[in-house]
Amino acid sequence: MEKYYDFNSKDIPEILEVGGKALSLIKLKKGGFNVPDGSVLTVDFFKGWIDELKLLPDLNSIAPNQSTFKVFADKLKSKAKGLIFSEEQKAVVRTVLNNYEKRELFAVRSSSPEEDLSGASFAGGYETILGVTNQNIYDAIKTAFVSCMDERVFVYKNQNGFDTKNIRIAVIIQEQIDSETSGVGFSLNPLTNCFDEVVIDANFGLGESVVSGIITPDEFVVDKNTKDIIEKKLGNKEQIIVLNSKGGTKTISGNREEFSMSEKQIGELLDLIIKVEKFYDFPVDIEWAFYKDELYLLQSRPITTYVPLPIEMQTTFGEQPILYIDGSLTKQGITTPISVLGCDCIGATQSVMFEDMMGKDVTLDTKGGMATTRGGRMYINISSSAKFQGLKKVIKGWKSVDISTADMLETLDLEKYIPKKLPEAMKGVLFGAIKNNMSTIKFLRKANKDPKAYKEWYQPFEDEFDEYLKKAATEKMTLLEAPRIVFKKYINLLNMMLPMTYAAEFARSKIEQMLKKTFVDGKEKMQYLERSLPDNVTIDMGMSMYQLSQRSEIKDKDFDIFIMMLKDGRFGKIFSTMWEEYIQTYGCRANNELDVGVKRQSENLKELFNQIKGMSEIDGDKSPAQIYNKSKELREKTYLEIVGELNGKSKKYLEKKYNILVELGGKREALKYWYVRSLAAIREIILKKADDLYKNKKIEAESDIFWLHLDQAAKAESKSAEVIKSWITENKKYYSQLSRVNNFPKLIDSRGLILTMPKTEAKEGEIAGQPISPGVVIGRVKVLHTPDEKPLLPGEILVTKATDPGWTPLFINASAILLEVGGLLQHGALVAREYGKPCIVGIEDAMAVFSDGQLVEVDAGKGIIKLLE
Repeated sequence: MEKYYDFNSKDIPEILEVGGKALSLIKLKKGGFNVPDGSVLTVDFFKGWIDELKLLPDLNSIAPNQSTFKVFADKLKSKAKGLIFSEEQKAVVRTVLNNYEKRELFAVRSSSPEEDLSGASFAGGYETILGVTNQNIYDAIKTAFVSCMDERVFVYKNQNGFDTKNIRIAVIIQEQIDSETSGVGFSLNPLTNCFDEVVIDANFGLGESVVSGIITPDEFVVDKNTKDIIEKKLGNKEQIIVLNSKGGTKTISGNREEFSMSEKQIGELLDLIIKVEKFYDFPVDIEWAFYKDELYLLQSRPITTYVPLPIEMQTTFGEQPILYIDGSLTKQGITTPISVLGCDCIGATQSVMFEDMMGKDVTLDTKGGMATTRGGRMYINISSSAKFQGLKKVIKGWKSVDISTADMLETLDLEKYIPKKLPEAMKGVLFGAIKNNMSTIKFLRKANKDPKAYKEWYQPFEDEFDEYLKKAATEKMTLLEAPRIVFKKYINLLNMMLPMTYAAEFARSKIEQMLKKTFVDGKEKMQYLERSLPDNVTIDMGMSMYQLSQRSEIKDKDFDIFIMMLKDGRFGKIFSTMWEEYIQTYGCRANNELDVGVKRQSENLKELFNQIKGMSEIDGDKSPAQIYNKSKELREKTYLEIVGELNGKSKKYLEKKYNILVELGGKREALKYWYVRSLAAIREIILKKADDLYKNKKIEAESDIFWLHLDQAAKAESKSAEVIKSWITENKKYYSQLSRVNNFPKLIDSRGLILTMPKTEAKEGEIAGQPISPGVVIGRVKVLHTPDEKPLLPGEILVTKATDPGWTPLFINASAILLEVGGLLQHGALVAREYGKPCIVGIEDAMAVFSDGQLVEVDAGKGIIKLLE
């Protein structure tokens, strides 16, 4: 193994030898960039030191984890102080220095094999020593080496899935640039995610003042395409760090009056940033310096915290931008990436759906169509939709899905996103929609006329589809055909389901209008009238879970005993029937259930058992059935009070509309339920294929199939394991970046720009949202990213981004629900109303605003949260 590499050496070392930072500099140097000369002491150079540290007494008894990182780091660093350079190490350092005889000062930087990767940058995690002389070079090398044992490094490693016990480091010795102006540059705007903007932070002197954050730098935002300076802010720049002629650095007073860069320098730096981004083919941030009008590239690393967008959805400079809504977030509450195969299956079902409803597949053209599912997300093309039906109608439709998204669409200036002409992909859609929905109109009239009779007429079709799904996996169809065949069957049922939903929503809308005109508190009264509607499959699931939780077969056992007795058939007929019916009916459900790559409840029996058992301690008065019944009584009482204050036509009108709402309103959840049941049937078919591929050693694990596209999975049988592995590797590339996204935006355009609401002043101590289900509660907050992240105790107020049926058990304990995403018809809103829980949605940045244990008062009738602590 080599002990060092010069930046100009012929060979390009491996990242495990020199670390990410050094490898990047070597590649950039070879790529013709003006990188200061330097060398890197490899990981192997420090092998003796690492071996010595591993012999530290009691070190192996300390398992490095979040609670012991400080102790672990302190022991290592204390031991490292006594390390001495071997003669071999000294000889290597002398060789390096002899290569740079004319250099008086050096910059010494650590370079980790885990650093500057596309998934983890470790920016600022390791040590840099500036102004190093020949005399103190050894001290600087040791300081850089020891920095790999800092507590902050172990914490970052742990958070990003690296082995915290594996200590590896390389150290760079590089020509020191006595910069007059320096700083950092980003090849995209890190605040707005815009791909077309470069952001530059700068100060006089060395870049350490900018990188370390000790001053407010000058900031420049520059358009990549026009090269215009869009914005520039004069920083306070109170301090400047400069080189000391005798070595090291010193801090002097800054220059607050002048910008640290000229327009010419900004132009040069812009060109450099664009070239580096093109060189790597991903967004980068760089460190740079000007010295005697010459621009130097000091460092480059990937930007890891940005929201990527599939290339097929992007427009280029000069093209009209397109606006997309993330439907997986706003409509479905999915906060994590959908698998590759999951996206393709949803895409296939959307194709079938649009063909049936509009006579044309409006997903084929990604940029000109109505929707697309790719890159781990489900997107709605607002530009095409707004041109097709008008922006006002689009906004009106979104008000019942996610009020905060609708507010953004209404508030922001979206003129530049609406095309002048209807996209080719949307032509003929209106005629097709009218023609293909004539039967829906006929069924809608039938449902409005006699909702109870319609429901009875519809039920046999649902029962028939239920039987079909149970045996779908045994049908003769290829994997490529399966999603379309199964979903054509689903569409046949959907065409008879939708009239019930339309009738109920139309009735709800008319009742709401009437109450608003007639009563001062009409809006609140309406919320009570929507509670505990019958035939809600999600509420029924919660009740079934509670009933099972009260059985001794679950209540008095742990999972291992339970599953053993279940497999041996040692439970009585009553419980066995209850359990089997639950699995048959609800075993298809899961958190993020629209993704066929996600395991269903029926496959996660331990998790299901624990969820059900967790409900066993719930008081009878707080059981789902009791909550439902009390809520139903309140609904009926409110209805009678309203009817009592009406007469004549108004009274009859309300009675008719209310009857439709009660009979058909709960069936809305059936739309998604049967969609999920269809997906579960397709998953069964996929898993059979995965089992065959695994047995034939084509894939390393059955779950690997979900990293394949649908067409790849369909032909995988005829391909070698190497080909399939190459497909998986390629498909994972985009997802490696996607996995770094903590919060997916609701609105993003085709140039990556994330649109947000203009900031508004709120009353002190109050946070506002959309009222969904009334009630006033005082309690302590529990912020959850996933339903199983931590326990939600009885009486706590649930705060999360969005929910799907996987969250349903948590609603039992929650005294109120606060959501970032949602509207009247979002899952969380529906369940909250059914359970009679106060609920507010559309709370901007709720996950960041609230914290565990915070005491708040929720007035869900007004949509106001007061911060009491």
